[in-house]
Amino acid sequence: MIRTLSSARSNQRTNRLEVGVRAWVTLMACFCVDASVATAQSDAGQAVDDLSKEDYSVRQNATIQMWKDHEGSREVVQQAARNPDPEISGRAQWILRQWRRGALPDMPPEVSRLLQGSDQPAAVERLLEAGQFLAAVVAVEESAGTVDRESIQRRVNASLNRRFPIYIHQAMQSESLPHLLNLLDLVADSAETAACRLEMMRLMSIPITDDNRLPASAANWPIGLRDSVSVMLLVKLGQYDEAVAAARSSGDESLLTTCMMVASKWREIADAESELAQKEKIGSAEHSLHWCRTLAAADRAGDPILFDEAVKQIVAPEACELPMVIDMRWKSLASHGRTAQALSILDGHSPEDAASLSMDASDFKHALDVMGYPIDRIDIDYVDWIANALKSQHDAGQQRLAPEMRRLLVLMQCLISVGRDDTAWVIAKQLCESDQRIGVQTQHRLREYVLTSLTTTKRTDWIPVLAVDPSDRSVSPDSLEITAGVLPDADGTTIEIVMDSLERIDPTSTVDQRFLEACQLLEGIVPQGFDAQVDFDKFFDSVTRPLSTTAMRGLRGRGIPIQANLNIALMFSRLGQTQHASGCLRKLAESGDTAALFRMGEQALDSGRTEIASQLFDLVYRKIQSQSRIGGIDDVALALKAVVGKWTIARRSGDKEAAAQLEHELQLALCTPYSQTRNTLASYLTEREENDLAIQTYRSLLPIKIFGSNDSIDFYSVARGFALAARDAFPDESARWFDLAVLRSIESDGFRAGAFVTLPVYVCRWAIEAAVASGNHDVAAKQIDRLLSLDPLDIDLAERLLPTMREAGMTDLADQTLDRVMDRGIEYSKNFPMDAMMANNLAWVAAMNKRRLSEARELSEAAVRVEPDSAIYRDTLAEILFLVGEKDQALKIETGCLLDDPGQWHLHEQVKRFSVR
Repeated sequence: MIRTLSSARSNQRTNRLEVGVRAWVTLMACFCVDASVATAQSDAGQAVDDLSKEDYSVRQNATIQMWKDHEGSREVVQQAARNPDPEISGRAQWILRQWRRGALPDMPPEVSRLLQGSDQPAAVERLLEAGQFLAAVVAVEESAGTVDRESIQRRVNASLNRRFPIYIHQAMQSESLPHLLNLLDLVADSAETAACRLEMMRLMSIPITDDNRLPASAANWPIGLRDSVSVMLLVKLGQYDEAVAAARSSGDESLLTTCMMVASKWREIADAESELAQKEKIGSAEHSLHWCRTLAAADRAGDPILFDEAVKQIVAPEACELPMVIDMRWKSLASHGRTAQALSILDGHSPEDAASLSMDASDFKHALDVMGYPIDRIDIDYVDWIANALKSQHDAGQQRLAPEMRRLLVLMQCLISVGRDDTAWVIAKQLCESDQRIGVQTQHRLREYVLTSLTTTKRTDWIPVLAVDPSDRSVSPDSLEITAGVLPDADGTTIEIVMDSLERIDPTSTVDQRFLEACQLLEGIVPQGFDAQVDFDKFFDSVTRPLSTTAMRGLRGRGIPIQANLNIALMFSRLGQTQHASGCLRKLAESGDTAALFRMGEQALDSGRTEIASQLFDLVYRKIQSQSRIGGIDDVALALKAVVGKWTIARRSGDKEAAAQLEHELQLALCTPYSQTRNTLASYLTEREENDLAIQTYRSLLPIKIFGSNDSIDFYSVARGFALAARDAFPDESARWFDLAVLRSIESDGFRAGAFVTLPVYVCRWAIEAAVASGNHDVAAKQIDRLLSLDPLDIDLAERLLPTMREAGMTDLADQTLDRVMDRGIEYSKNFPMDAMMANNLAWVAAMNKRRLSEARELSEAAVRVEPDSAIYRDTLAEILFLVGEKDQALKIETGCLLDDPGQWHLHEQVKRFSVR
């Protein structure tokens, strides 16, 4: 309300102003300004004078014109708000209040009504939801210097994180992308929002200069954030030298090191780190840490002398023994192929981790020795080992997992790896039957530790059997979730839904029986005694029935929920029950499940029913777009997936214009400042074989993650996704980024010990692929040496890469590599003759390379003796017999394999091939 004045003239003017303003607020959406009046009032000074004219229409038209022209009249209105004439200042202050709420003359009436009852921060959110981006810009600009500014900026950024793809769609529809970009410029407060703005500028063909690279809001950022974002944006632009210079001038050594790593300035890093190491006191943490960094840089700079010196310093007896530094030392050594030296440190520090590392390096004998379980004593002493571990756990109480118990769990994993399932099963079963509880706050049973340990082995099929508590035939919530984690498309709730329905079908069944059957169904296996003709119909009726009336309270006007979820529909598909799968999806969609609706759209698209698919994708998008502004981020990702579906349809139908527009929308939407949405969509694009856009999305994320996140697992996730999508087209780049992720993981506690062997193996494989593709024999040889120092029994190398090397003319190198793998494999099989899988794999790669066939035959025969029922192992033996000329015997074995497993097309082709005379 404008204040009351004492003079009659002032009162009269004030009353007229209040009446006029109230009338305008009511009718603002339909008030029309005459163009001739707008032209006549173009002079700002004249407009201010007109605010105090006796003629009401002149005053009102001047007010409206200045209100409408925010950019041109903002400064004049701010000055007018301090004018001594109350008529002028009152109208100017009213205009400022409208701007601060984002209210503009051409705003739709429904938006104006929403703004009436909102405070300024809430009003800006409502403007975003309505797609009024220019109005939001005005509100943000006018909030400068007010108490609401921080709250507004925080709310706008939160909304941009949640709903950015939706805002992009609205902005494209209303041709207001520049306003959305301007909003980002005003409120960006992080590396993610700054990167979003930069990527939008590139897609909108806006030249990027030193002056506009950072957003305007960066003027108010802390100096550290401004420096790191500046460097990150330069890296995104590919200006590596400029990025390094900016990082160096910042004085932030960590930022500089990261930037130089990204820019592959390994020579400089090696020299700098070694110089620093030599200045530090021997035995200090800094001395060891600098040598660890020197090791990494010298390796990548191709300096073997400095590399060896770094190894010497890291393993020196006087090296720092602080736990954090010990971790850095052994991880650095292990990830660079120096497993033996890493174990010399780790064996005494953590025998369990040493065993884990040894197993992933295919050194199972060392794994057993370091835990105190000699290989030649397993069959004699394992009963005592179990008893000792249980006693130690009892003595340790509920405070912690006893070291002896930790080692026994690792022994179980090791035995499974070397084919000793018999002894491993006894360990697992006896531990699960113990009722010991561990943990002060969360009382986990020993059973949950066993189940968790099994998740990293090839015997995850034991988990559903062991999850049931034999004392009361129940399954704990923790055991339920662990089991769900090894099943396809499942969670604890899904298992419970299946169990409930099985109980309705057969009320006499026990809990453990229903649990095992539920797990089988979710895996796509029909349980024994399950009548597919009758029981699936009953099951479908059970899971698609409406929930109880109690659960449906408050759902008036919405779809009625059912017990099933999307995982149940996917289960029906795995079981071949396509009719029930479709019916379940339909029921879920009718109940309001947007994910099910989207799945129906995908199915229609994949089956060629593009018109139906398009309608379903449109419906998915509209439902999500209409949700409240507090809507879930996962739903927004689903809306973006629907756009991918529409884009696919447009390309298939040959509609180039629509396809180009949708692709542009996708590219803009994938600039979203919420990294998880980008990552989710990049993964989905890879699944849909849209690799170009997936690679582009991952590429845009990588600099953000390596500079803007201290979470090495987060960066690893993006680097891994990029490498898997780009490995064929860009093997060098895939190896480079994944290598950086491995380096960052050394400083993290989020990776198990064996990861520091397995992850560098992937880097080597991709580097070998790149070297073979470019014909670089020396690099290929070097990378093979590194790979075999990490895992001398890497079957993927022998099976997949050696044939490629032969095709590239590297026959001698391929032969030498195969010999190294076979020699080590034969030695391994002598120590662990029950490992049928390893024996078969070695025999198969020898067969594929058509070398060392006599030894391959011995290995294959050994595998078949251990597991005579395996059609896979017998197929390998048949292949080897065929290659050595024993075709009749090969055909006889292969025919038997075909009888056992008639669904394998490979076996049909083998029989046909072996039958040719």
